[in-house]
Amino acid sequence: MKISVIISTYNNPQALRKTLWGYYDQSYANYEILIADDGSGDETGEVIDAARSQLSVPLRHIWHEDVGFRKSRILNQAITQSRGEYVIFTDGDCIPRRDFVASHARKARPNWFISGGSHIDVPASIHQNLVVDDVHSQRVFNARWLQERGMNLRRYRRRLCLSRHMASVMDFLMPRAGVFLGANASAWIRDLVAVNGFESSSSYGSDDKELGVRLGNNGIRSKRLKYSLICVHQSHVRPYSTEQIKRNKENLKTLKANRTTWIEDGIHTERPAA
Repeated sequence: MKISVIISTYNNPQALRKTLWGYYDQSYANYEILIADDGSGDETGEVIDAARSQLSVPLRHIWHEDVGFRKSRILNQAITQSRGEYVIFTDGDCIPRRDFVASHARKARPNWFISGGSHIDVPASIHQNLVVDDVHSQRVFNARWLQERGMNLRRYRRRLCLSRHMASVMDFLMPRAGVFLGANASAWIRDLVAVNGFESSSSYGSDDKELGVRLGNNGIRSKRLKYSLICVHQSHVRPYSTEQIKRNKENLKTLKANRTTWIEDGIHTERPAA
């Protein structure tokens, strides 16, 4: 199965560089990477160009001009340019474990989307000092290594220490549906197109969740697999306001109440004829 990994980014080249390190030696080979760039400056392009020589898979840079927050719009552009049949969404500050792409591929099922996996929030005191071998060797996913550097693992120890088999068992025993957590989620491209992708005009702050609501309204079931799908999040302060979150939550309620599947402001400007 051909997979497209879509990585969103905006003017955070140092985090993106470390994220791309995680794709140098993924255990799954049949995939491509698309960077959905919401208008970053030249340094981000330089990071992407440098990574191409290290990657064994295609890497494309999808960019538009910076005229304010338009993350959903650039994600839609990346979807239209994807060559895979299945799409993984993640962020430019999330470093994937070596089995990240393979685990999403293994867990993919028809008429389902994966609403999210795990984000191991690593503080700046650790992630700012990462070198490429910390990722290549997978030390950054080692509970003892993180704890020795001062990280509190109360929330994450079990997720980091489980074997692949036991991780699957835990996900089975603790099922959890979800809407859509775009830093570690995946879906079939045909299902994304059927609901017209992301709402392009959505504002920052849980803006990705509305896609999951519309997928669910369209009969696509969801599952969150927090034990099987692991990435390290280079933790940072989130700039959105409570007012933005409130507006987006109200939008989710409306979408659910109206059983909305298709939005006009998405991939296509007009709904294709049946």
